[in-house]
Amino acid sequence: MEKNFITGMSSVIRLLRPHHYTKNLFVFLPLFFGGQFHNPALLLKAAGAFLAFCLVSGSVYIFNDVMDRKEDRLHPENRKRPVAAGEIGILQASLLDLLLTAGALAVALVVHRDVLLVILGYKLLNVLYSSGLKRIPIFDMMILAAGFVLRLYAGSLSTGIALTEWIIIMTFLLAMLITLGKRRNDVLVMEQEGIVLRSSVKQYNSRFLNYSMLVLSSVIIVAYILYCLDPETVRRVDQNLYVTSIWVVAGILRYLQLLFVAKWNLNPVVLLFRDHPLKIILLAWLLNFLYYLYIS
Repeated sequence: MEKNFITGMSSVIRLLRPHHYTKNLFVFLPLFFGGQFHNPALLLKAAGAFLAFCLVSGSVYIFNDVMDRKEDRLHPENRKRPVAAGEIGILQASLLDLLLTAGALAVALVVHRDVLLVILGYKLLNVLYSSGLKRIPIFDMMILAAGFVLRLYAGSLSTGIALTEWIIIMTFLLAMLITLGKRRNDVLVMEQEGIVLRSSVKQYNSRFLNYSMLVLSSVIIVAYILYCLDPETVRRVDQNLYVTSIWVVAGILRYLQLLFVAKWNLNPVVLLFRDHPLKIILLAWLLNFLYYLYIS
């Protein structure tokens, strides 16, 4: 009995994919860039928005797995997913989906009425994505990037910290770069091993994605420098904030080096946790930014 319970819980956890919830940390970015991370009341509100996004993220993964169960059964890795493998029934998964969605909406409503609308919009966007939009090239990546921007808005609305156009632009561009990296991994698997991980990859190739990542990387660097030099940013943070762009350039170059030279075919988030130089660069940027934000 106990063994069956543990096995069942393991299947549920794999279904919810909590290791992907690190993306929901984007909810805290308005607090960070607004210099309000030391405010416990605002931090608590942002934490509520973060919880709401974690719950709705779980529901989105469930809906996606239910919709893709037939395709997943033909996939060498995805066939191990709980719904595709028959570990969790469609009815059970659907009920859990509804429960998590209701929980996310309830938490969001407690945080702020407008956060409820953001969570509802995120859920609807992903339902449309899983129902067919993910098969449309370019749009499939734009929808995923838009999800990061919605996380940003949830953080802003929950705390009352206004977003600048630069933060929104950089978040979307960075999310697009991450998504391009994931698509590139899928395309390389298709080109090298003949395994199609998702239908949309058939309309991409590694050359197109490599060029796209180079272009987007350049735009991100320029956007960050313009953000640092923006009069409002200079007034609110520090006139020397542009110095932190050194770490942004270094981080992007290191990321591209790992992909194009070292040929690391990993999920961008996994790559960040595994590569020590990249972690050091990220930490250096964080400390440098915090110095200008709170000390100088």
